[in-house]
Amino acid sequence: MDPHESGAQNPYRLLLHKLTGTSSQKPRLKSSTNVWQKTQRREIDSEVQKILARTPVPRSGLAALRDRVAREMFENLPEAEKAQWVEQAKEEHEAALAQWKKDNEGSYSHTPADRQRCGLSSGF
Repeated sequence: MDPHESGAQNPYRLLLHKLTGTSSQKPRLKSSTNVWQKTQRREIDSEVQKILARTPVPRSGLAALRDRVAREMFENLPEAEKAQWVEQAKEEHEAALAQWKKDNEGSYSHTPADRQRCGLSSGF
């Protein structure tokens, strides 16, 4: 069993949160720019390479440059397309929130198949 697994199939995670009185953090709503940026990696990287060819940027500034280029490219999109990405971000957030609620509410599975997948013995 992977101790870093955060899904509902990990009964130790639920037990740990109950014993410590903590809970896992709710997923946050991603910006529409970030959702769009995931689908446009090649275009953003090619634009960054063009800028780097003209003006050298220190390695510590590459992430900031890439983010700036992505935001500028997103701002140049038509308003209708931006609205679609805002809606996509909301849909992804709702799906992530539903999965988070499913993982954090209720208890772990008692079925033998799930116990075998997690590596739990039948005496747990």
